[in-house]
Amino acid sequence: MRAHILYINFLKPDGEGISIGGVQTYISNLIPVLKDAGYATVTIYQRATKKFHKVFDDYDVYGIVHPDTYGPKVSKALLDKALTQIDMDHDLLLYGCETVIYRKVPCRTIAIQHGISWDIAHDVCSQQRYIRHYIGKCWMAWKTIQRINKVDQLVCVDHNFVNWHRAISPYAKTKHIVIPNFSALPPQLFHKSNDDIQIIFARRFFPHRGTRLFADVAQRLIKTHPHINITIAGSGPDEAYMRKKLESFDNVKFTTYKSQDSLKIHADKDIAVIPTLGSEGTSLSLLEAMASGCAVVCTNVGGMTNIILDGYNGLIVNPDENALYDALHKLIEDTSLRNTLQSRAYDIVKNAFSLTIWQEKWSKVLKEGNHTNHTIPIL
Repeated sequence: MRAHILYINFLKPDGEGISIGGVQTYISNLIPVLKDAGYATVTIYQRATKKFHKVFDDYDVYGIVHPDTYGPKVSKALLDKALTQIDMDHDLLLYGCETVIYRKVPCRTIAIQHGISWDIAHDVCSQQRYIRHYIGKCWMAWKTIQRINKVDQLVCVDHNFVNWHRAISPYAKTKHIVIPNFSALPPQLFHKSNDDIQIIFARRFFPHRGTRLFADVAQRLIKTHPHINITIAGSGPDEAYMRKKLESFDNVKFTTYKSQDSLKIHADKDIAVIPTLGSEGTSLSLLEAMASGCAVVCTNVGGMTNIILDGYNGLIVNPDENALYDALHKLIEDTSLRNTLQSRAYDIVKNAFSLTIWQEKWSKVLKEGNHTNHTIPIL
């Protein structure tokens, strides 16, 4: 048995180094689970700017040249390449993200759904723009349903997508399997200080990840709580905006980190902020912060609502400046609450969202069936 994974950009387009992102981290952790489940080889097919075939210890990657960066034509090109090597009777075809699904094929197929991506709110100033955005979101939803009907099983990282799918398509054909995202656990928890509060925003710098929301809130926090220290960790297209807003403050530090060092960069932080505006599953950033023993403040977006019970293991708020400021102010002022949330956050990850639990759930899915059709109606 062999496993074949389709994803647009696992490696960089020239084949040199792994791209940075949550899906890439997900696939990297899934590869050893596939090997342990009996798949002798794991091959990844991706879009590239130059043709390549890279061979690593546990997997190999084919780069298929295509002028488009994404879309159905790219998905078709990746699938066509994979089909030249798939044994339909024994192999597994796995879509690293459901957006790469092109058509149904006669072997066992599993797609990963990483969360609803069209829930980002838009500021509209006219009825025409409102209608255009509304139709666009409906189109994306319809296309998603059409794609996932072409696979046997759909592994979802949150219940948010499953509930949406059931609501809008009550006779859904695809079998949903919810396996939330995960975090490894540190060997020991770093002692948290109750003096100078350390706050961290560790995300890719995109507006929908809450960069601008947090920048505005951070300015207010620094003025009302001059003893706090804020770490902005990451990179992305909104970096210039954040630097313009916050770089002049002595107690704000900008840095970068590798995804495998997430636990380390959170280790000595007291509070972590995940202020997503949309397009979020069970956030890896949120879970890694919790595993590191941070008290977390997140927004009530996507799959994060499957993780946080407000006031029990974190604070969850509307993606709104005043709500986010009030939650952070509360955690800064209330040492007892902060310490309680830190302890419970770690326990929740250990008992429900650990890497080990995630691996066990995936192993069960991989071993429970073969290439026969797994579609069942969900009523």
